[in-house]
Amino acid sequence: MNLKTIACITIACLALTAAPCTAADKAAPKADEAAEPANPELAAARKRLKDAQAAMEKFQKEKKARAKVKPKWFRDEDKAFAEAKKRNLPVWCVYSDPPTCGVCQKFEKEIINSGPVKNAKGAYIGYISNTPLPEFGCRAKPFGYLYTPDKQPMIPLPYMSTKPAKDYAARLKEYADKLLEKPEREVTRELEYAKKLVDALAAGQPAPPEETDAEEEEEQEQGPGMNPYPGPQRPGPMYPPRTPAAA
Repeated sequence: MNLKTIACITIACLALTAAPCTAADKAAPKADEAAEPANPELAAARKRLKDAQAAMEKFQKEKKARAKVKPKWFRDEDKAFAEAKKRNLPVWCVYSDPPTCGVCQKFEKEIINSGPVKNAKGAYIGYISNTPLPEFGCRAKPFGYLYTPDKQPMIPLPYMSTKPAKDYAARLKEYADKLLEKPEREVTRELEYAKKLVDALAAGQPAPPEETDAEEEEEQEQGPGMNPYPGPQRPGPMYPPRTPAAA
């Protein structure tokens, strides 16, 4: 028997020996799969974590987009609040009539159309009218009041000659940011809990108790007089108290 024949026989034997092992390897389950039995609770927790991560990514994306939104002014209430709801921005409701009011002219020139307020991105949506807006507390001209997209009063922002435009812009941005506080707490709390839940179940421990929104509970306990959006449901212009005339 020559060397070539011996080599062919050897290769054939090796191939026949290896084939059953390869088939057996494919049929056998992976060590990790065999070691970790199916756990419906853990699978649900992992799904919850995945959803929480997606919710956080969506929130951060919307937050970044919101910060780039330039102020828009509307003469139509429905359009103004629809835009505010879409962007999750407060609405600055303003009663101003420059043709009949010299103070209104100053208000619009020095504040509304000023650089700091006009370019305050991610701060507000404007709703302006040349007639009174009693439903938004704007009965005297010029007067402004900040509202949430759901038409809840936040803070009065009337014309004050001693207040520069940059102060108005800062206050508008401050209250715009307040609208993000609760949803940000919610997505953060859900994400943190989902991580704890997966870790606990993966380690064979019981599920940890879910945490509540402590800040929201505190606000509810304080009552409407201490809510973060001060002001009555139908606020009116805020005038200083009149001093009684001397007798």
